[in-house]
Amino acid sequence: MFRRIVPLAALLLLTACTSQVGGIPRPAQDGPVLTGLAALQPCELFTPEQLAFLELSDPQYYPAEVRRKIPHGCRFTVESGGGLDIGISTPEITVREYMAGAVSDASFEAGGLPWQVYQGVVLESLCDLVVEFPDRSWVRVGSSDFSGDGDPCRVAKLAVPFLAGKLPGGAPAPPPPPKQESPLAGQDPCTALTAPEAEQIGLLGSSAKPFELGKSGKGCEWSPADESGGLEDITVTFQNDESIEDSALGEKPDAEEDLGGRRWLIYDKPADIDGMCRVASATSEKSHVSISSSNFVDAAKTCELAKAAAPLVAAKLPRS
Repeated sequence: MFRRIVPLAALLLLTACTSQVGGIPRPAQDGPVLTGLAALQPCELFTPEQLAFLELSDPQYYPAEVRRKIPHGCRFTVESGGGLDIGISTPEITVREYMAGAVSDASFEAGGLPWQVYQGVVLESLCDLVVEFPDRSWVRVGSSDFSGDGDPCRVAKLAVPFLAGKLPGGAPAPPPPPKQESPLAGQDPCTALTAPEAEQIGLLGSSAKPFELGKSGKGCEWSPADESGGLEDITVTFQNDESIEDSALGEKPDAEEDLGGRRWLIYDKPADIDGMCRVASATSEKSHVSISSSNFVDAAKTCELAKAAAPLVAAKLPRS
């Protein structure tokens, strides 16, 4: 595919060259009444419910640069990583000029409108969805995924049915699906091990100490009954709104085991720290439980305590 020398999506999704203006610009009160795409404010196209569903925040407006063939638009931060960018053009800047002749990879219909897919024009991690209207004006929705594992078009494809309701000829926007509550909501990680179970695996049954992990996570810590063998505290954490993959920050598991009837991913030396071990099990697409243990005396026993606790913890967890 043709590679544009001056990257279109890179300029926008990577926030490299266009200026950003806080707040939302509006046409002058005494000017002509704007209609069609010209009347749209790119940072105001989503309802609060749609923003929450798409996990978008921090809208940043950027003005048009006609000389450089860049339309005005709005850039959002995506909570799970990357960004979403909306560009609204007029006939002065055509799709062909903006894409510098690049040809779309595919097309699909969403919200009653035909969308052209441009992926990999600059980088494989960037995706643009474009709909063009009879007067040659057009709207671009771009998203990104730099993890190497995800779909760069995912967020853009989720967004376009909502946007279509604001565009000429578009179908009314559907209501956002209700956000599913985490299976771990309301559960206490300190109940993941009873006092007899904690003592069974070498912990002090009365040593459970709860702690918070930001807005959507919490954990509990137990101390070993005997530290002479190098055992350290063990922690059980419940993450209500974070997948195992997101929590691992790009690290791949060293192994996978069935413990207590659940699939656990084993991370030996997470963050490349000798003597540390973490085992994690998903409770939904966006929630998980993890158990961390350590042994800085005998590295071969680093994961022993976490693996011993996993079947006991598994018995208290909801089925995924």
